This record gives sequence, structure tokens and C-alpha cells, in this order.
Amino acid sequence: LFFVLLTTLIFLLCLLASWSFDKRDVKMYLISFLSMELILLLVFTNLDLLFFYIFFEAVLIPMFLVIGVYGSRQRKVRAAYMFFLYTLVGSLFMLIGVVYMYLFAGTTNYEALLFVEFSQYDQKWLWLAFFASFAAKVPMMPVHIWLPEAHVEAPTAGSVILAGILLKLGSYGFLRFSLGLLPLASLYFTPFIFSLSVFGIVYTSLTAIRQTDLKRLIAYTSVAHMNLVTIGLFSGTVIGIEAAIL
Repeated sequence: LFFVLLTTLIFLLCLLASWSFDKRDVKMYLISFLSMELILLLVFTNLDLLFFYIFFEAVLIPMFLVIGVYGSRQRKVRAAYMFFLYTLVGSLFMLIGVVYMYLFAGTTNYEALLFVEFSQYDQKWLWLAFFASFAAKVPMMPVHIWLPEAHVEAPTAGSVILAGILLKLGSYGFLRFSLGLLPLASLYFTPFIFSLSVFGIVYTSLTAIRQTDLKRLIAYTSVAHMNLVTIGLFSGTVIGIEAAIL
């Protein structure tokens, strides 16, 4: 519910802020943003793993167009391809995990899968498959390279949506699927998440200090912020998870 409210509010503000932006083809610009909003709302409101995966990946297409077509700098096409390929390749592992869950349980319905008991061995491999997808989206080290490029090259409205919503898809996935469906594996990999997140926070914070470009500065601080969120999610405490959500 929080994400639905956040999505609808941010897209409204972004479109209003784009009032004086040189959009060239206004129709295509609005179609890209409104289709992205629709897909994000479907991501946050469906309870089926297969449809979640489809919508989770479909959001790449309008964002790819926003960066590649309406970007304001020279390397916008390169940034769009980096964004698309990094997140797409990571998500292929999640697709393998979803297919395995279907073959094992006979369903991809989230509420039904909550009652399916996967062995600890299965949970570890499934957790790693989901982790590959969500870590690229958060993004965590070392698959964060696409974010500074995409942030800098995207138009202002695109940068706001990247930082405000798209980065949250990874943490949402961790919270709903990794922690919800694979609790034993999540507990097992908690030290790994903590180590990766702390390293990411320190590295990206130090990198952010020496930035002179405001958009690149926001990109690196966003990585540090989202790694702090993952620490809260995997803290195993109510306070940590609530702090991560808020």
C-alpha cells in the first residue's frame, strides 16, 4: 500500500515538473511514463510470482526509452543499455527460481507458496537466484555500475523515478519473497548481506564525497541509502524492518 501511494504521487509530481521540459514528442513521453506507472502498480499489487516477474521485467522497457530517447547528455544510449542489460541478466536467475518453484509446488501463487516447505538446500539455491535479480535492482556492490550512468543521463523526471521507486523494487522483492518464502536461507545468508551492504555503504559514500556532478552525487548516495535499507530488512527485528520500510 505504501508503494502504491508513493508511485502515484511521484509520477504525478514528475509529470508536472516536466511541464517546461523539451519533450519533442509529448505523446510518446507521456505514454512511457504512464505505462511505467501502470506496470509498477501491477508489480506492487499482484500475488503471483510469474506475473510479478513479468511486470518486474516489463518496467525496463519504458525506462529504457525514457533514458535512451529523452536523456539530456551524450552517453544516454550507453546508459540505457547498461541499465537494461544489468537488470535483465540478473533477473534471468529469478526466472529459473520461479520455474523450479512451480515444478516443485505446482503453483506460483504467493499465498499458496507460503505453506510449501522447501528444504534448506533448496531454499539456499532459490535465495541466490532471487538475490541475483534483487541485488542488481537495489543495486548492491558490485552490480551498481549501471546506476550512476543511468541517473546522470536520464531526464530529471526519470532520475526522480529511478531514485524514488525503481531502486525500491529490489528491497520490496527481498522483503516479500526472500524473507517471506525463504526464511531459513535468509537467516543463513544474513552475514553475507551485512558484509556486502557495509562495504557498499562505505565505498559509495567515499565515492560520493568526490563527485562534482549533482546527479552522480545523488546516484552514489542512493546506493549507500539502499544498502542501509537491506541491512534493516535482514536485521531480523521489527524495528529494523520498519525503519527499512519507512
